[in-house]
Formats: sequence, structure tokens, C-alpha cells
Amino acid sequence: MGPSLFHLADQELLQGRDKVDKEVSCQGLGLLQVPSMLPRDIEALDLSGNQLRSILASPLGFYMALRHLDLSTNEISFIQTGVFQALPHLEHLNLARNRLAAGTVLSAPGLGPLPRVTSLDLSGNSLYSGLVEQLLGEAPALLTLSLAENSLTRLARHTFWGTPALERLDLHSNVLMDIEDGAFEALPHLAHLNLSRNSLTCISDFSLQQLRVLDLSCNSIEAFQTAPEPWAEYQLAWLDLRENKLLHFPDLAALPRLIYLNVSNNLIRLPAGPPQGGEGIHAPSEGWSALPFSNPSRNASSHPLSQLLNLDLSYNEIELVPEGFLEPLTSLRFLNLSRNCLRGFAVPGAAFLPCLVHLDVSHNALVTLALASRALGSLRTLLLQDNALQDLPPYTFAGLASLQRLNLQGNRVRPCGGPGEPGALGCVAFSGLSSLRVLNLVDNEMERLRAGAFLHTPLTELDLSANPGLDVVTGALAGLEASLEVLALQGNGLAVLQVDLPCFSCLKRLNLAENRLSRLPAWTQAVSLEVLDLRNNSFSLLPGSAMGGLETSLRRLYLQGNPLSCCGNGWLAAQLHQGRVDVDGTQDLTCRFGSQEEVALSHVRPEDCEKGGLKNVNLIIILTFTLVSAILLTTLATCCCVRRQKFSQQYKA
Repeated sequence: MGPSLFHLADQELLQGRDKVDKEVSCQGLGLLQVPSMLPRDIEALDLSGNQLRSILASPLGFYMALRHLDLSTNEISFIQTGVFQALPHLEHLNLARNRLAAGTVLSAPGLGPLPRVTSLDLSGNSLYSGLVEQLLGEAPALLTLSLAENSLTRLARHTFWGTPALERLDLHSNVLMDIEDGAFEALPHLAHLNLSRNSLTCISDFSLQQLRVLDLSCNSIEAFQTAPEPWAEYQLAWLDLRENKLLHFPDLAALPRLIYLNVSNNLIRLPAGPPQGGEGIHAPSEGWSALPFSNPSRNASSHPLSQLLNLDLSYNEIELVPEGFLEPLTSLRFLNLSRNCLRGFAVPGAAFLPCLVHLDVSHNALVTLALASRALGSLRTLLLQDNALQDLPPYTFAGLASLQRLNLQGNRVRPCGGPGEPGALGCVAFSGLSSLRVLNLVDNEMERLRAGAFLHTPLTELDLSANPGLDVVTGALAGLEASLEVLALQGNGLAVLQVDLPCFSCLKRLNLAENRLSRLPAWTQAVSLEVLDLRNNSFSLLPGSAMGGLETSLRRLYLQGNPLSCCGNGWLAAQLHQGRVDVDGTQDLTCRFGSQEEVALSHVRPEDCEKGGLKNVNLIIILTFTLVSAILLTTLATCCCVRRQKFSQQYKA
């Protein structure tokens, strides 16, 4: 950029200065060098997204008050020695996504001393091992450092010697295969460490006692063990080991403050029971000693995982949960066991997981589910979809006093009728569950929904879809009139709807798609219905006499795949033309004039139907005239025939 053009750019920057005083944004302006005409007292300067290739002491050194400097997403390969040291108040420096490894920036002393910088981002610069130490130099006040998305393969013992105050270190998305012993010893205040998306294979002597958050996800780790230091007081509260190659549950005996543990997407199998006799010496190799309950002499409150709140074991190869494995987890609130190989799940008593509020055992091969009376008293969400549950005990869910959401999709569960109704063998009672609000019974091969199936269960959402041939008897949804807000009966092949829908005063969303319905009950009074899905049914008419009560509430209507009549749908035509209701896919809706070819419903005009009506009237008149004429001619012919016969008789006489 020539001097005159550059001067104009400076003027533009001055005019575009941020409303926040002493902050200037020059982001994405195509600049080739740092502007020199900015106010000297600015404290924040954003030069990201430009084409800067070098950073020189002049003019950057003019801005002595800078605290925040963003140089990310440029092409910087040269930084003049001492340029940042000349900014005495600089605290936050962002050099992410540049070319720092490609140029002479690494000539001693690298970035130079950074006496007051507390945050430094060097991510995305293709840095490799051996260069980071030279680049960092002395940064005694540095608290946060990002070296993510580089090409580091190992961390040396002296890598972080110049950053003793570091609290957060991000090393994700490198190629780390080796961490030298003592690599983090120079960081006594390190609390957050991100090593995700690297190539680590084993953590055998974890000894960072001060660390509170550790992310080891997306590596190739086969084992995780803490260092054998009996008096160590580890502070680790958050450990992420998902997407690794763990074969056994990790050894967490030394981590009493752990509240979050994610070991999903591994190869974990839990042992059926403790080794017997002389096999005890092999327990660690079998993954037994690392389990939460491996020391029976320890009481629940002093157990290593007694403070754990969240445990994710999904996407593993667990075939069974050993007896006592979960019992010590007295603080646990969220447990995910989905997508394993479980065939059974049991809750032995009321003291088992007393604080659990969310349990996911979906996508397993569950055949049995045993819940003790008054068990899981805090549980609010239970996910059991896509298992093989059938013939459960009738009152399986009756003891879950706080249960609000239950998903049983893709099982073989059959609801019983209401109290006093004869129930089918193996049916499950869903009546009298006073806390339940959301129930999913999609794809359960249900044949009949009996009267009173949900009495005294104030559901707000009920999904009974994908049960072909389901017979919803009269009174099956009795008791839900004052609570139900969402009802889905999609894909059940219903020809007649034996549900008095207008009585459901709170109903907001109704899905009746993919059935064989041709008529609806009449909504004569205003209701709350906002979304109505009638796709792929047999509706030809939606008369105003039936739909009038929906005019004030209905917001969205789905009608594709119905044999609509072009005439006689005055109510629907009014909605289309007045725009009171959003009819989904209006341009794709078609209708017929009698037996004629389909036409776009949106193109039908009232006069088209009037012409059709006039044609029908003319046809009726013609037919009537023809019929009357035929009758008159027939009568006249009959009279003539009778008179001729009489005349013949008289002539013969």
C-alpha cells in the first residue's frame, strides 16, 4: 500500500473507532502493516484477519498504553526483537493462526521477555517440539497459554520453565506422544490442562496434585493410573477420558474430589465379580481393583468417588453392572450407560443412588428391569428407548416418586387399563403416576390402548406413534383433558379417531399424520391448539363447522398428501388467502375438481367453484327437463294406446 493510500486507511480507522473509548478494531481491512495514525492512548487494538507479515517496533511501539493486542489470522513470520517488551502494559497477546514457525521469529530471544502478559495464544502456527521453549522466553506473569493446533510431538522437562505462574494450558490437537517426567513440575499453579486430540497411549504416573481439570479425550490411552503417593491430596474434579482405548475402568482411588468423569467411547468391560483365591494378585490386570467398590472396608462417605456427580460410561462394551459397582456413588446425579451390551439392570433398594436425577440406559439389549420399591427417589428422567423390554412387572414405575420424563420407544411394552380394568398379561400400569409429565411409547407394537390407561397421571406430552393397527378405545385418554399439551398418534393406521379432542383444553400440538382419517371432531369452541399435523391421510374437506374453533389459536397446519377437494373447503381457502394460519408447503398442496386432474390449491379462485356450481345446476336442470319430458311422453303414449284399444273394440262390436 502506498503512503497516500495508507494515510487514507488510517483516517478511515480513526472514523471507525469503536464506541468503547480506547478500543480500536482494524479487523479484516487487508492491512499490510500496523497503522501509525491511531490515537496513542488506545488500550485495545484488533488487527486480526489482515495480511501482516512482520511486526516492527515502529509504529507498534507508539501505542505504549496497549493492554490487549490481537494479531491473529495474519501471515506473521517475523517479529522484531523486544517489540512486545516495549509495551509495558501489555497483558493479552493473540498470535494465533500465523506463520511463526516459518520465519526468523525464532531467532533469540524469540518473543522476548513478556513481563506483564497474562494471556498468550500461539495456536495454529505449525510449531514443533524444540521451538516452543525458544519462542516463549520469560513470561513470569503468564496465566493462560494456548499451544493448540500445532505440531508438537513431545514436551521436554524445561519447556515451561519460563512460565511459573501458568494456570491454564491448552495443548489440544497436536501430535503429542511423549511427556517427559517433570514436564509440568515448573507449574505449581496449573489448574486446567487440555491434552485432547493427541497421540498419547498411557498415563501411568499421574502426579499433578494441584490440577482441577484434565481433558485427555480423543487420544489412544489404554490405561490411566495415579502415582503411588499415599499422602498425596489430589484436587482433580473434572476428568475427560472419552474416545480412547481403555479396556478397564480407570484407577481413581487417589481422586476423592472428582465430580465429573467421562469414559465414553472406549472398550471398557466390567468384571462379573472379584477374583477368587490365589487369583487375587492378578486383580489389577482384570480391572477389578480400580472399581469404585473394590475396598469393602471403606465406608460410603470416605469412598474415592463419593463426591462424583456425573458419570458417562456410554459407547463401551459393558455386558453387566457388577453388584455394588454403583452403590458407593451416593452423590451421583447423572449416569449414562447407553449404547452398551446390557441385558439387565437392577436397582436393589431405596438407598441406591439416592441423588440420581438422570439415568440413561437406552440403546442396550435390556430384557429385564428390576426397580425396588421406593428406589431412585430423586430420579426425574429415565431413558430406556431401543431395548427389548417386554412383560415387565405391572408396577415397575410406580415407585419412582419424582419421575417426570420416561422414554420407552422401541420396546415391547403394553399399557394396562385404568384401575379396575382387566389388564393383559404382562402389561405395565401407567395410571396413578402423579409426577410423570412426558411419556414416549413410540414403536412398541401395541395393539390396544385400554380405557383409563393414564388416569391420575397428569401427562403434558404423550407420543403413541408408530404402533400400526393400534386400537385407541373410547376413554383411553380419559383424565388427560386438563393437562395434555402434546399428543402424537402418527403412523398408526387409524381410520376413526375415538378421542374427543375438543375436550382437551390445553392441547397445543397434535400429530395425526400417516393415518387413514377422513374427518375430525368439531371444534366449536375456542381451544389452545397451535400446531395440527394431518399429512398423508384421507381428508377431502376441512369444513368450517368443524374447524371454526381453531381460528383464534391455530398457527401451523400440515396437509400434504391428502385428496383435497378444490371446492367446499372455504375455511381452508380463507386461511390461505388471509394468512392467519401458516399452512406448511402451501405451494405443494393440490386438489381436484371432481374427477379432473390435480391442480395447485393456491391457484383455485372462488369463481372457479362458482362456475363448477353453475355447471352442476345447469346439468340438474337439463336432467330434470329430460326426465319430465320422458314421463310426459310415456304418459301420452300410454293414453293413446288405451284409446286405440277402446276404439278397436267398439269398431268390432
